[in-house]
Parts: sequence; structure tokens; C-alpha cells
Amino acid sequence: MHIKRQLIFLHIYNFLFSLRIADGVWVVFLLSRGFSLAQVGIAEAVFHVVSFLCEVPSGIAADLLGRKRTLVASSLCGACSALLMAFSQSFWGVCLSMAFQALMYNFCSGTQEALTYDSLLASGKETAYLKHNAWLRGASQVSAALSNLLGGVAALLGYFPAYAVTALCSCACGAAALALAEPQVTEAQRRRTQHPFGELWPRLKQHVGDSASFLRNHPQAAWKILSSAAAATPIYLTFMYLQQHLLEGGLPPLFLGAALMALYLAGAAGMALGAKVKCRLFPCVLVCALCCGGATLLAGAPWWPAALLGGALAQCFYNLLDLRVDAALNEDFPSDQRATLVSVSSMAYSLLMIVASPISGSIGDISGTQQALWSLGLGLILVTAAGAAVYRFIFYKRNI
Repeated sequence: MHIKRQLIFLHIYNFLFSLRIADGVWVVFLLSRGFSLAQVGIAEAVFHVVSFLCEVPSGIAADLLGRKRTLVASSLCGACSALLMAFSQSFWGVCLSMAFQALMYNFCSGTQEALTYDSLLASGKETAYLKHNAWLRGASQVSAALSNLLGGVAALLGYFPAYAVTALCSCACGAAALALAEPQVTEAQRRRTQHPFGELWPRLKQHVGDSASFLRNHPQAAWKILSSAAAATPIYLTFMYLQQHLLEGGLPPLFLGAALMALYLAGAAGMALGAKVKCRLFPCVLVCALCCGGATLLAGAPWWPAALLGGALAQCFYNLLDLRVDAALNEDFPSDQRATLVSVSSMAYSLLMIVASPISGSIGDISGTQQALWSLGLGLILVTAAGAAVYRFIFYKRNI
């Protein structure tokens, strides 16, 4: 395997995967079409129900059938999601589009990280994973920032042309996935490449059993998964509601795309910091999660510059946290179950979002986006404090 070529196409894939100009203003699009914040919350909940149900099966598919094939399937689902949103006229069509978008993320989640780590492992460069993953995620953040900068253009074009362009970007992303090589670190992976569907049922049963056994025998990995999911939930909801909150706070609609771009660039800065921070994992996660909670409270400020600063800080600290936790988990996970176990982390996030999304949406409808953001920030601070206390009680004698 030519590792430099592999990393180049991974960068191209990551960049195109996040280049979805309509997604940055999807809440604004739905509200302008007459849907309520509660319906937006329900649509987001549909996304996470599908994501929860399909997250681990998609990781299993990546481990058993091949990571490259799974990334191609992810791109096809992204194109279907955009086209459904472009052509749908009812709320049920919106929900179906969200279901396909969930599958897009399902097939990519865990798969891209597993392919990256095993590509480096096959080349004897796995110790460089944190650095390379920071660059890959940074490219994704920059692409998402560009997408949000173009969100103002998307709003001017209208939802149909915006989603048509998004579908084309997903197709180009699939072409980049086809150019990737399938890493073969273990004997099971070499057999999978030659006969991907051979003895699939026995392999599936053994794979599920091995993955469950790993989580039972490594409780600290399970806590790392929960910490990442617990932080990700309010941070994404903050980004979602901040779109409307900034407009209510006086931000001119023309500059909404630039404001959302700033949030993603702040996330990229968090990635860069995460690659350089050398402190132990537990204090890093604790400090970052508390800072995320405080920043989310600031995001609820009535003055839009302060709200934007809070959202940017929340993105920065969360991405630092997530990068460090992801690197720690990939060091723990065995290669043959890597994509499945990373997908468990995404499944935990989806489970939390299924509950948090409609509740926070209802709070926003009743009391306004400010109260929704404040409740998210306070909730994250309380959960972080409680989780840290329980974690230290259980693993106090272990050097984490």
C-alpha cells in the first residue's frame, strides 16, 4: 500500500463528504417552508433513531465486507438524502431524507477512522495516527466551514438547487472512495477482501460476540465512549439552534453563512490544539467538557456577537476532546472489530440525541432558543461533574 496516496484520497474523501452546502442552513430552510421548531426536533430525532438502529450494523458491514465498499455506500446514501429533500413536499419526505442522511453518516462513522488507522498500521506508522487524524478532521472542518459560508448562497438559490448541488458533491465523494485501497492488517481482513460474502453468517455471530466481549472486558473504553457522546449531544444541538438564535439576536441573514463558517473554523482550531496537547486523558476530557458547558451557556446570550463567541468556543473545546478520545479508543480497539467498536460510540451519541433533540426543540418552541441553549449548557456541566465523580470512584487506583 502506498500510504501517501492513501492519505491524499482520504483527505479528498473527507473534504467532499462535508461539502454539503444545504446542510448548514437546513433548519432555516425547514422553518421558511412552514415547519415548526418542534418538527425540526422530530426530524432530528428520526435521524438519530435510524442512526441508533443502524450504527453498529454499518460498522459490522465495514469490518466484514470491507471499509472501502462501506464508504462508497455512505456517499450513495448522501446523494439520496439530498435528492429526497429537494423533491419532497411533506414532512414525511423530510423525515425519509433525514433517515438516508443518518445512513450516510452511519456507513462513514467508524469506517473512515478504521481505514485510516489500519492503513497506517499496515505501513508501520500507527503512532502517527493522532497527527494524521487531526489533519483529516481539520480538512473536514474546513470543508464544513466552506459549506456554511456558502449557506447564504444556498439560501438565496433556494432549497431545490442547494440540495441538487449537495447531491452532486456526494457523488464526487463516492468516486474518491473508489480510489482508496483496502488495508489488510490481519488474516481475517485478507480473507474478507478475497471472499467478502463467504461464510457471512458464522463470521457475523463471531464478530458480534468478540465485540461485546471486548466492551465487557474493557470498561474504561466504555466510559471513554460515553464521555464523547455526552459532550457531542449538547454541542450539536447548540449548533443547530444557534442558527435561529443568531438571527433573533440581530445578525443580518446575509452573514449567517459566514457566522456558521466561523464555528467550523473554531472546530478546526480545536483539532490543531488536540494534536499538540500532551496532558493525560481524564483531566483533558474533564476540563474540555466543562468549558463546552460554559461556552454553551454563553451561546444563549441575547447579543449575537457574544452568542457566536460561545458557539465557537464550544466547537473548539469539543473537537479537542473528541480528537483525544478517538485516538485513545483506536489504540485500545483490535483491528478486526475496529469499525464496529467506533460505531458503538456513535450509537451512544444517537441514543442521547433521540431523547435530547425533541425535548430541547420543545423548550425552544415554548420559551425561545435562549432557554434551549441555557438548558443544554447547564445540563452538560451537571452531567460532566457527576460522570467525573463516578469515574474517579470506579477507576481511582488506575493511572488514566
